[in-house]
Amino acid sequence: MVDPLEAKQLAAKQMKEIQKKERLMKRRQIEAINGAWAMIGLTAGLVIEGHTGKSILEQLAGYWSAIAHFFGR
Repeated sequence: MVDPLEAKQLAAKQMKEIQKKERLMKRRQIEAINGAWAMIGLTAGLVIEGHTGKSILEQLAGYWSAIAHFFGR
């Protein structure tokens, strides 16, 4: 016969393991989504570079300059 206290402890231990695996899967999903957004941003920057001739750093400098000018009025 199974001791109820022992069964409860085993269930709690198994639940912690399941939750740990779920957190790991969630982190992997978040990292995959973050990587996808980074690739989209890089691709957009490269397309704009090809279209305008400005490097990604020049594009960013232009954006920051425009934002600073807008708020610095």
